[in-house]
Amino acid sequence: MSERKFELNIVADQPNPAVGRREIRFEVHHEQSSTPTRLEVKEKLAAKLNADPSTLIIEKMVTKVNSWKTVGTAYLYDSAERAKLFTPKHILRKEFPEEAKAEEKAGEGEAEKAEKGGEEG
Repeated sequence: MSERKFELNIVADQPNPAVGRREIRFEVHHEQSSTPTRLEVKEKLAAKLNADPSTLIIEKMVTKVNSWKTVGTAYLYDSAERAKLFTPKHILRKEFPEEAKAEEKAGEGEAEKAEKGGEEG
């Protein structure tokens, strides 16, 4: 799959010291192509902000109807731990799909052990 061409512009960048993050609003112009994935936007936004991708969370991305423009909100946290503390779990599953799969497998293993333990007793 070829890399999509799109232009990313930061519309607003506001610090939020109480939570330990920067709140960023952005626009993506993807002329004559489909909406870029969260991962593609995250990589480009992290490069533009000179930030670690593990501390950057894309909260929301919405493509405007009948246009080649997507608007969104992202949060750049002081640390990855802080990002995981303040971000809802459904968004963390979108941002870090490999970690979500690992947690699901670990949860399945624990459930199987609990079932086996219940059968023996």
